[in-house]
Amino acid sequence: MRLTLGSRSFDLTTRALVMGVAGVPAGGADLVELDHPSGLSSVPVCVAVSDEAGVARALAAGASLVRMAEPTTAGLARCAAAGAAVMVPPDAGGRAAGAGLPPDRVVPDTLLLDVTAEACPSAATAAGVIRGARIVRTADVRGARRVCDVLAAVMEAD
Repeated sequence: MRLTLGSRSFDLTTRALVMGVAGVPAGGADLVELDHPSGLSSVPVCVAVSDEAGVARALAAGASLVRMAEPTTAGLARCAAAGAAVMVPPDAGGRAAGAGLPPDRVVPDTLLLDVTAEACPSAATAAGVIRGARIVRTADVRGARRVCDVLAAVMEAD
């Protein structure tokens, strides 16, 4: 599976991406989640939205990935026109394709692992990635990056 975020393309077959959360420096992160993106990030930006106005704000600010819990056809079409990727529930994949989003710009939200509240985020990251998570949302970017890199090397060696 490939995921294209802006001008960057990632092979998620054996590699998990590290997403730093708002307020956390993005050093080592593949992307960062921001509540209020400024368009000045050096890595792709993910924005979680809950309505059409949120989609418009995220795209206007330059979001590369728009996370939608309840995607609408209009919101998906707007993301397609802007060249953004979307993270949606698995049952919305067909609607995303119908709205003009290519497969490499649609990621099911089941691939997201949120370890921000875990007591031991490195262990949770390892377990989640081994079980198939491909985007790790974390406040511990450095730790998650190390775990994901080691696991990618192991998976690529198989």
